[in-house]
Amino acid sequence: MELPRTSRSYGSEIEELIVGKGDYIIGGARSPPFLELDNARNRRPVIFGEAYDDLGLYNESAASMFSGRQNDIEEWAVMWKELGADGICLRLTRPDSQELVKRIADRTRIPVMVSADTDILKKTASEVDDSILILYCRDEAQSLEMSSYSNNHILVANCGDTDPQTLCRRMQELGASNIIVDLGKGKMGPSFKTLRSRISSYRMDGLNGVPDSQHNIICDATPSWDEHGHDVTARKASMIEAMTALGAMMAGADVIVVKGPGAADMARVYGEELADL
Repeated sequence: MELPRTSRSYGSEIEELIVGKGDYIIGGARSPPFLELDNARNRRPVIFGEAYDDLGLYNESAASMFSGRQNDIEEWAVMWKELGADGICLRLTRPDSQELVKRIADRTRIPVMVSADTDILKKTASEVDDSILILYCRDEAQSLEMSSYSNNHILVANCGDTDPQTLCRRMQELGASNIIVDLGKGKMGPSFKTLRSRISSYRMDGLNGVPDSQHNIICDATPSWDEHGHDVTARKASMIEAMTALGAMMAGADVIVVKGPGAADMARVYGEELADL
């Protein structure tokens, strides 16, 4: 017996955000992730590969994956594009990083995300105006402080244990107009179940029209490397990171940040396969 066809749609949808040089769009979900419901977009999450300007802060076991190009952050960013990443996440420490950000945006022509101290983020937001950046705030305090300085860029609401709707409202009151929410660190372990639940709940709130729940969700999967120390093999850490990325995607994350090319490739390929089902 043939099963009857079913139809289901939701009362709201997740907002779309234009990033990069204006030719990349993220978000816009109209259904839970990877389900073929009415008006589903079949759009996979976007994958950002990280690059550091100070390798002293970088996991040593990961360096070998980039064939020496990690020694020049600009070349490192270009390599991420060659590897098929949708964007670059720059972890910056230098106070004069604005020209670097501009050069990377111009050379790669893909979206750029910046994580840095508040002074660097403020200067970057004010001086980089030919690309729409994602400013990745490290905690709730930085998210609130940057709300008045985000310019036309996209600001990450790093929620921690804070209610995301409350934090987003406070940021908007302070001047933030484009927001992505970070609901917790992406790493395997007992906390990952809680993170997936938070992501899924926030996404369903957004689809059901709960105010301040229509923002896109970002998950940083790179802490999965740090959890296992600097001695873990790149292969093992990449597999753990890939599982973290896939779990977050299935829960409803729209943007994934990864450290390893292996995790980036798996997340991108599986995302494309699932979106086409």
